[in-house]
Amino acid sequence: MDNPAVGEIRKNDEAMRRAEGLASAGLLEAAAQIYTDLLVVDGDDAEALFRLGTTIGKLNRPDLELSLIGQAIARRPNEVRYHEGFAGAFERTGDLEDAVTSYEEADRLAPGTYTNRIRRIMGVMALKQGRPSEASDKLLAYLREEPRDAEALFLLGAALQEQDLLDPAVACYRQALDLRPVFYEARTNLGLALLAQGHAPEALRHLEEALILAPERPGGLLNRGNARRELGDLEGARRDYQAAVKADPEFAEAWSSLANLYHDLEEWSLALDAHRWAVELRPELAQARWNRAFTLMASGQWGEGWDEYEWRWRTKASAAEDRMLPYPRWAGEPLGGRRILVWRDQGLGDELLFATCLGDLVTQGATVTASVSPRLVSLFRRSFPGIEVVPNGDAHALDGRSFDYHSALGSLPRWLRRDRASFRGDGAYLVPDPNLRAKWAARLGTLGSGRKVGICWRSGLLTPDRLRHYPPAEAWHSLLTIPGIEWISLQYDDCEAELVAWEKVTGIRVHRWPGEDLKNDLESVVALIACLDAVVTAPTAVSSLAGAVGAPTYQVDSGSDWTAGGEARSPWFKTLQLASKHPGEGWEAAIDRAKVLLG
Repeated sequence: MDNPAVGEIRKNDEAMRRAEGLASAGLLEAAAQIYTDLLVVDGDDAEALFRLGTTIGKLNRPDLELSLIGQAIARRPNEVRYHEGFAGAFERTGDLEDAVTSYEEADRLAPGTYTNRIRRIMGVMALKQGRPSEASDKLLAYLREEPRDAEALFLLGAALQEQDLLDPAVACYRQALDLRPVFYEARTNLGLALLAQGHAPEALRHLEEALILAPERPGGLLNRGNARRELGDLEGARRDYQAAVKADPEFAEAWSSLANLYHDLEEWSLALDAHRWAVELRPELAQARWNRAFTLMASGQWGEGWDEYEWRWRTKASAAEDRMLPYPRWAGEPLGGRRILVWRDQGLGDELLFATCLGDLVTQGATVTASVSPRLVSLFRRSFPGIEVVPNGDAHALDGRSFDYHSALGSLPRWLRRDRASFRGDGAYLVPDPNLRAKWAARLGTLGSGRKVGICWRSGLLTPDRLRHYPPAEAWHSLLTIPGIEWISLQYDDCEAELVAWEKVTGIRVHRWPGEDLKNDLESVVALIACLDAVVTAPTAVSSLAGAVGAPTYQVDSGSDWTAGGEARSPWFKTLQLASKHPGEGWEAAIDRAKVLLG
């Protein structure tokens, strides 16, 4: 006679197989019912609990899935499959720490089986928690054993991109797409990485393909709009941004980008309206607040603009370097009899611009210590004899010192330049070294009787976003051919190949002196500028240097320079005039304006 217990086991096995077949066919609810029936008979059936849990999980009920698998583990704690299933359920719900714990338990029971899976999850966890370097290490280790995991390649690319390692990030995205061509996130990130590298045409192609994969995503429209803006297709960018905010009226980033575009188009009212929407939707969105600052100031609304400018500290794009010092930050309090430490927080051009405020502090009766770029120290000591000047970065320069207040240099205008009328004086504060000035005067005197005009045509830092603000090399040719001018190079990086190319095309010599360091030896640069009849420059630090010397300066720019407050003459440096191009114009229009200003 058959053993009844054996018969029951066979019956359960048959039920399990039937349920498994139903689940494989997609009949999940029918399979779940069989497992439930088995548990009615035996509530301690660990296998039925586990299988019901995994089936319920496929029906998008993660909490019940975790509960059932947890009950199965309680009954059979050494079953590796159960811990693996538990880990997978945690992973799908985003509870990565518990997922790692469960995989580690499975790996303890089956040594080495889940080690690599743990690496992957820990990499994802590090990426989500803002530790991209750790994430890339873990994911690289994982991919050595699983090189065809497209998702992991994408995640590695994202971790590398977070570290601004764009070349390897692009390679990862391309590999992920080779393995899985229909992969929206990888396609999008590849486009964004290429855009950051300055490869806007290829970036646009990938971002358009991403939109084909997911045409309903407003973020895809925003990304394509950014690529079009980079390529100078402002109307195409406008359509994309407007479509993005129409699809999602609460998309603050898209409103901010639309506002920036209106800024480029000099449509100030529309720009400020779009900025207002972005800020109302996401008041904590630092980049939107900082963007708004530039439009407010570009349209002459200095006070509110400076208030918004303080959001620079929280943005990723700003190069501002905040300092936490044991003194109160100055917030416009009376300074008579007080000591204040002022420190540089941005690049050289901004440092020179905002240094026009230092004299105001002295006028108010403050004792001022200024921590500035080392290459400016000797210049500032001569130019501001009533101020103590120390080199920024000198760890011992301020030892044993105490101050009543401190302030970033870029925060001074918030309290000192709240309207156009508060820009007092001509801004010409730099005093050149008389011996160096005599040296340059003698050198320039050998060049003939023509006017001596300095030229600087681009920044030394040509990021894709900055590149569109500088005329291409060929746009300057007509300027160089103005008769009666001896041109002097003020370009401060390696530009010999560009100068040689210019000279071949125009036949005009641009004078330079090998061995002069126009980037770091600012004493020599200031003395040279002081001897020139004029300076023509792109919007670079040379513009601020020339204005601070008091040289007639003509800035050729894209029309988006906020520092002029929407006027043709800088309020910071009275000898600085703008030769800007306007929406719909080419660079030749700006060059023509510079030619008129030169006379």
